[in-house]
Amino acid sequence: MLRGKEWWALLGILGALLLAPPTVSAQWGAIQRGIQATHQSNQTQTQSPSGDGGPHNVANEQVGGAGLRTTTVFRDKARPFSYTIPAGWRQEGSGDPTGDSAQFMLPGTTAGFTFTFTQMVPSFPRKASVDASYQRALEEKGIGKYLSVKRRDQGKVIGWETIETAPKGAGGFQRVQWQCYDGQNYYYTFIAHAEARQFAQHRAALQTINDSIRFSR
Repeated sequence: MLRGKEWWALLGILGALLLAPPTVSAQWGAIQRGIQATHQSNQTQTQSPSGDGGPHNVANEQVGGAGLRTTTVFRDKARPFSYTIPAGWRQEGSGDPTGDSAQFMLPGTTAGFTFTFTQMVPSFPRKASVDASYQRALEEKGIGKYLSVKRRDQGKVIGWETIETAPKGAGGFQRVQWQCYDGQNYYYTFIAHAEARQFAQHRAALQTINDSIRFSR
């Protein structure tokens, strides 16, 4: 018979395996749909500034419009966090950058940033879930899924960060991803991504965006 701590640990593992992946999967599907929707109507005009082109690059500024004129800090209206998007990046889709989901991309490339969050029930064992997910990610690093795995906490916010390898990135993309829970059991996913062939070129910028996320409490 399971004891109290063992029961909560089991719930954490189940939460990590059953709850997190659908959220991440749905979010990644939204990223891919956003890219596809952007280039479907501009398929012949989505060459990147570097000239490597490709149908998966989001529309450049000449086709899709200019990005942010200056580096901009966005503060969420519902939850106590902020993040910084560099000048030149453009919001894609109909999300609200101060709401519960948004997507930004660098015109002419596959580099992007997106986030989403959802509230878990008060009894959800966030610490057990983070511990189990972190341990699982460490094991997956051992089989080549991740370049990097680390615990990433910020005050009462606890979580883990992963960076995918090119061979095992979802849909040919590599992601810098921070998954975390705040003190009120909201679950957050922050993803900075690029197609594998462009990841090395944009990795520093992607990491900088993810590192810019700040929770005020």
